[in-house]
Amino acid sequence: MKPPVPRSVFLFVLLIAVLCVAGCTSVSPGNPAPPPDPASCGFTTCHGLDLACGADAPEVCDLSYRLGDKCRQYARCDVSGDSCTLVLDPEFGICKTCVEQCEMYSDPSQAFACEAKC
Repeated sequence: MKPPVPRSVFLFVLLIAVLCVAGCTSVSPGNPAPPPDPASCGFTTCHGLDLACGADAPEVCDLSYRLGDKCRQYARCDVSGDSCTLVLDPEFGICKTCVEQCEMYSDPSQAFACEAKC
């Protein structure tokens, strides 16, 4: 009958295996991080004029419409280089200025009617 494997040998083998796996999955300083996934690059908010792009874009947004949503058609997120960046068409600035003037209305129906003319 063979003697049982000492516990210290088992722990040593386990430690070596863990170190090998950790070394294979880490990013070394000489290797750059992979570029962002274009599919995950998107707006970090669902509504309004305060736009930012990032990899943490919401997967689902509610179907409500809010003031400023009309202008979002003139903006997009794009992967350029190693980052997810916001790209604004010239029409976005014009639309944003117009919508910001509509925000002065306290009555939402008047504000939305104003935005429809932008």
